[in-house]
Amino acid sequence: MPIFHNTKTNRKFFFIHIPRTAGRFLIENFWLNDFEIEHHLTKEIVKDTAKYIWTPAEGVEISHTHYSLYNKWKNIKDIPSITVVRNPIDRFFSASGRVDPAFQSSLENWTDYKKFFSKNKKNNLWRPQHEFISPHTNIWKYEDGFGKNFYDWINNILPINFSIKTNVYTTRNYDYAPRLLKTTKLIDNVKKFYHRDFEKFDY
Repeated sequence: MPIFHNTKTNRKFFFIHIPRTAGRFLIENFWLNDFEIEHHLTKEIVKDTAKYIWTPAEGVEISHTHYSLYNKWKNIKDIPSITVVRNPIDRFFSASGRVDPAFQSSLENWTDYKKFFSKNKKNNLWRPQHEFISPHTNIWKYEDGFGKNFYDWINNILPINFSIKTNVYTTRNYDYAPRLLKTTKLIDNVKKFYHRDFEKFDY
């Protein structure tokens, strides 16, 4: 959840990075639009961005902190915040590259998903999307793409004269890992677990 700061214009915004919603792609484009990461406590511009992003805050990676955690940070109170949400089913299967395929059967039949997902608290990978956003968060849908309409949306909020500079972003090993199979049973369980996301974001 970086605070982005353009030191030339003094523009700032808070990017709420929900895992598997094009976060790395957007963060790298914010950098290319002359924004740097500002430390959420000291206000200093962070030069070692990778180290900062993955540093834990109360046991959760700063890059993926949720509302009840980042709401304690004073530096974000008066700046606009933005986020991207994604269809919960697509988001789940995109993230499933981090799940051992041997869990396929148990996830199809197991009802205690909270217990399973609680094992991944550090990166908030499985946390429902509605738990990330504040009452004042500006929300964009992943499915609406990142073309001119996205530029207009983000520039009207900030405004920062933003545009996508690159479609290439840093990948990780898990981006290429096998995904779980989209079986009917598993999709039904995902719908049950993320039912509030479906309702809140009209999916």
